[in-house]
Amino acid sequence: MKTYMLSNTHFLTNLIIQLLYILSLVMLVRSKSVSFTTNLIHRDSPTSPFYDPSLTLSWRVVAAMNRSFDRARVFSSMRSGVTNIFPNPQLANYLMKISISTPPQDIIGLSDTGSDIIWTQFQQPCSYCFNQTRPVYKPRVSSTYNTTTCSSTTCSSTTCMSAPVRSCTTNDNTCLYLVQYGDFSYSSGELATETVTLDSNVTGISFAFTNVVFGCGHRNAGMFTEDQSGIIGLGGGPFSLITQMGSLINGKFSYCLVKMFSNVERSSKMYFGNAATVSGDGVVSTPLFSGNPNTFYYLNFEGITVGGQRIDFYTTKPTLVEGNIIIDSGTSLTLLPESFYNRVQSAVRRSMPDILPVHSDPQNNLRLCYNPLEVKDLPVMVAHFNGADLELDPINTFVQLSKDSICLAFAPVDGVVIFGNLAQMNFLVGYDLYKKTVSFKRTDCVKL
Repeated sequence: MKTYMLSNTHFLTNLIIQLLYILSLVMLVRSKSVSFTTNLIHRDSPTSPFYDPSLTLSWRVVAAMNRSFDRARVFSSMRSGVTNIFPNPQLANYLMKISISTPPQDIIGLSDTGSDIIWTQFQQPCSYCFNQTRPVYKPRVSSTYNTTTCSSTTCSSTTCMSAPVRSCTTNDNTCLYLVQYGDFSYSSGELATETVTLDSNVTGISFAFTNVVFGCGHRNAGMFTEDQSGIIGLGGGPFSLITQMGSLINGKFSYCLVKMFSNVERSSKMYFGNAATVSGDGVVSTPLFSGNPNTFYYLNFEGITVGGQRIDFYTTKPTLVEGNIIIDSGTSLTLLPESFYNRVQSAVRRSMPDILPVHSDPQNNLRLCYNPLEVKDLPVMVAHFNGADLELDPINTFVQLSKDSICLAFAPVDGVVIFGNLAQMNFLVGYDLYKKTVSFKRTDCVKL
């Protein structure tokens, strides 16, 4: 008996030590600010659930171009105020791992600065859901899941167009949500609160954010695939993950995107809190503007210099400085008004007078292409924002479609203007929502 008690004591002691160690790795975020780093997974990475090893590099590039135009069309509808329809996050480029509930249940969600809500599929009841290979969220096993009531501010507020449509059930006073996407996909279900946990890939500590509003989807249909678990909205609206973190991250987040297509096996990085501060030599900053809808992050774009020749965005300088371009991590191309694009394209051709363009890409989305074997030097370009001159490398301004074609990574659109993620590659891009600034610093993102 004495030996048994000693063994049992050792067992309990070891168990308590292990529990304390586990608890030390999970920081429950309540009132103090936090600082941490996590991974952004490119959809074409071998670690992505969307990865298809049979796809060629050219196919991946063309698919990214097509997603850019599809997103831009929905963005234009959102800005016009005609519709409350979001771009399908299937069009986004990056994924993020988070955990929901207590104990944590992992989801791999498409992270999107063009969306405002977090949602995932609900195991039961799920009256009409897409097939999902990853484990489906089970609120019944969570001690921190709570539905939102109809009388709550979360449910009744109508101050933000970009928030999902909300309604109420008459039988149990539960708030419902509906979010619709441009390809007629949709998600609907209960609007609830949960604990959301993100892991720091630097310290190994997990940060748990309590009472995060999210959508628990009972009906989710359309172009969603079995490889995904849900959506992680990173936009500026009230229900996005960024907004709900708020003061806990001091209104700061940043990312560093590795070179697309050639380094997709390497994760990009996303930073929160003081870890997101962009400082040191070479930093340039520009004001962040409010706009409609408040999902998007707006900058003031003044023009671009190509090989020493500046092309101003406006032919007549406006008296009011305002946001006129969306900076977006989910759109690959930089999309410009046709008249301005034509002037930029002409300047690029003048800077390369001895090289004849080749036929554009097969879908004619990219209008200016060259044979890479004939190109020795591509023109230096500088993007001019209010108070910030951002020197762009060729990886930011040209994209190689095939061994026979390298194309200008800008395209003309009739509608919303977007500074895309190709132009942001190998920059540490920091958002300070309290100071209302976006900062850029040239960085080799692979080395972070």
